Parts: sequence; structure tokens; C-alpha cells
Amino acid sequence: MFYEKHIFVCENQRAPGERVSCGNQGSIELLKLLKQKAAKAGIEYKFRVQKSGCLDRCELGPIQVSYPEGKWFAMKTEADVDTILEFYLKTNQPEKYQHLVVSDDAVAESI
Repeated sequence: MFYEKHIFVCENQRAPGERVSCGNQGSIELLKLLKQKAAKAGIEYKFRVQKSGCLDRCELGPIQVSYPEGKWFAMKTEADVDTILEFYLKTNQPEKYQHLVVSDDAVAESI
């Protein structure tokens, strides 16, 4: 594997009056914070955090997905960014980030 972990953060933005979108819920700023903090975190394996287009789960978001696990997260605040950074990327303590995980079968009501 080229990266041990590869995180995609949805930045999709829709026009007012259209379906909700992650970019309009603050994901652009959250991605910027995650990238800045991750770069300074001293993580000792190869990883990447990057933007993505629509992941089609915007009603549950702002949303991100991480591979190779295919783990989905709802990241809404700077505190969530810090939790993902510390307990997912750095130390892998699932019990500490479980509240941010979106299950594979979670469906938004407005889809």
C-alpha cells in the first residue's frame, strides 16, 4: 500500500435550496484544520488527507471516509478534528473515536 491511511473529506457545495452538502456545513474549514494539524503531529507512517467530491452521504455530515478500512466519520467541529487526529491517525484507539463513526447502513432521512 502506498499510504497506510488515506482520508477523503467531502467538500461538495450545492446551491442554496438544493440538497444539503458537506461544503456548506463547514467541511472546507475542517479539512484545512485536519491537514494543518496532521502535518505537525509527528505521525510516523505514510498517510494522506485530501478533499473529495460528493460521497453521497452529505445529510450525515460533514462526512469523510478513510481507507484501507472504509471507515466513515461525521466530522463537525474542531474537537472532532482533534479526536480523529489523536485517536484514529496517531494512536488508533477506536473506543475514543467511536462516537464519530457513521455505520455503513446509516441512511439520512432526507435522501
